[in-house]
Amino acid sequence: MIVPRSLILSAVLLSALLPAEAPWAAGPAAAPVSATQGAAEIVAALKDYRASLETLLLLRERELAGANKLREQRREFLERGIISRKEFEETEAAVARAEEKLDETRRAIAAADQTLAEATTARALAGLPPLGPGGYEQSADLVRYNGPAAWSLSADTPRLRQFFAARFGRPLPVSSYGQTPLHERMGLDHRDALDVAVHPDSPEGRTLMDYLRAAGIPFIASWGAVPGSASGAHIHVGQPSPRISGKR
Repeated sequence: MIVPRSLILSAVLLSALLPAEAPWAAGPAAAPVSATQGAAEIVAALKDYRASLETLLLLRERELAGANKLREQRREFLERGIISRKEFEETEAAVARAEEKLDETRRAIAAADQTLAEATTARALAGLPPLGPGGYEQSADLVRYNGPAAWSLSADTPRLRQFFAARFGRPLPVSSYGQTPLHERMGLDHRDALDVAVHPDSPEGRTLMDYLRAAGIPFIASWGAVPGSASGAHIHVGQPSPRISGKR
């Protein structure tokens, strides 16, 4: 079978857009950088990476549309006895693969948005003075509260889950619990913190922030890093994640 040139170009583009290692996971540079500069570099790399995923998304949407069109053509051929059942099933399998690739890309975009929100928050915090005990500050991009209560990820998270489930009838949507590979790559110490995937402006987000503040639990609320998108918005529960010594 002759492979169309467009598919060859698609394969080349796919390999180019899916780096073996995420851009922010590159090895350390020779010279140390400030926390602000390091966070800014991560944000810039993530924006480029997300843009490549958007291009990939369009490509995979077209591939799925083409696979669906071919399946309908072959369905007709099957009914007319021109092709075998096995040939038609191969077409259906191709549609399933195209759907999985599209879902995979959408998941990658969601993960990139979360990572970008984390990096953007880290960049903003790097340029701000620390809050005193009980301090509260709200800006256009984030809310931060330095609650005086001693927060423990293992001891206090169950109570937070119980409150949220009782109030909203669904599990607490935790997007990051403790240290994750993402935080390792970004050089952030997230061992005693968790991120909750709720928008600060939503009823859930406002209620959660009210609960945390009443309990004296420190938190940071972020509106995300992609304009016009709620993806990446979250509430970080616990003290700000300091940078890990020796990372960038």
